[in-house]
Amino acid sequence: MRYIKYNFLFVIGLVLTLGLTSAFANGGKPERDKRLKNSGVLSIKTSPMAMSVIVDGQLVGMSGVGTAAEFYLAPGTHQLEIEGPNGKRRAMTVDIRRGEKNCICLRFVETASTRACPYDIRVDAPDRVIEGDLITFTSSNLREGIVPINYRWTSNAPITSGQGTPAITVDSTGLGGQPITAYLDVTDDVYGATCQQKNEVETNVDKQVKPQPTRCDIFESQSFDDDKARFDNCTVQLQSSPDSQIYIFLYQGTDKFSKINTADKLGKRTLDYLVKTRGIDPRRVVITKWGTRPRTSYEIWIVPPGAQPPVPQ
Repeated sequence: MRYIKYNFLFVIGLVLTLGLTSAFANGGKPERDKRLKNSGVLSIKTSPMAMSVIVDGQLVGMSGVGTAAEFYLAPGTHQLEIEGPNGKRRAMTVDIRRGEKNCICLRFVETASTRACPYDIRVDAPDRVIEGDLITFTSSNLREGIVPINYRWTSNAPITSGQGTPAITVDSTGLGGQPITAYLDVTDDVYGATCQQKNEVETNVDKQVKPQPTRCDIFESQSFDDDKARFDNCTVQLQSSPDSQIYIFLYQGTDKFSKINTADKLGKRTLDYLVKTRGIDPRRVVITKWGTRPRTSYEIWIVPPGAQPPVPQ
């Protein structure tokens, strides 16, 4: 960032005593001679520009550039101020004597400097989220030390918290299948717009897929030992998904064998086997008797959390 600084480089005060008969020997005007006899002269030249001359708190005119400007003052001590660029003033005390000239030369120097921007902002966010998740966008300064004062965030998703701070949270609800972008402008009150930085980062939002139940097996009941082997296969799937439930639909058979091993009897045996032998929490087991078939049959489903319970086929 470039900034301008003005300084007074030097001041030269030169007092010349002028003889009353020789001061204006070459073409001096009588009126000027009279004013000089009764007062003193303050001669001021400045560079590179004319500047305001203030004597005893009153503006008396502008300084000369190239040729000095002269001001007639009553004898005595006066407070002099010369005002330069940006209101910067140089103050001094001058003693004015009758018939004498005080010469003052003043120069302002412009200094241009360059400051490196004290921060380099990076914004981070997750690459992907699921629709409905809250997304946190976080900024960090790659340079240690000064922290930007002003954080201005915008986004194509609702900002739920953090505006004006280094991190915000946005809501991805309803934005599945499209990216969410956060934009950050940072400035501070020292370096201003010259050091302003604009950053953006994008997060992809995947549509929320509702979990679905999975049919693990469907089979006709044989001996219960054979049935248990089929249960064991589904139990392995259930144990790999600790929050899921197992749904078992029992269809009552109409053949002679099925009349001996009824669906009610098999349901009790099945629950007892899963809980006592396989160690399944009974709250995770749902056994329902559903309709008839030629042979007593099982239909087994694994149902993850949030999935709609299956409907018997």
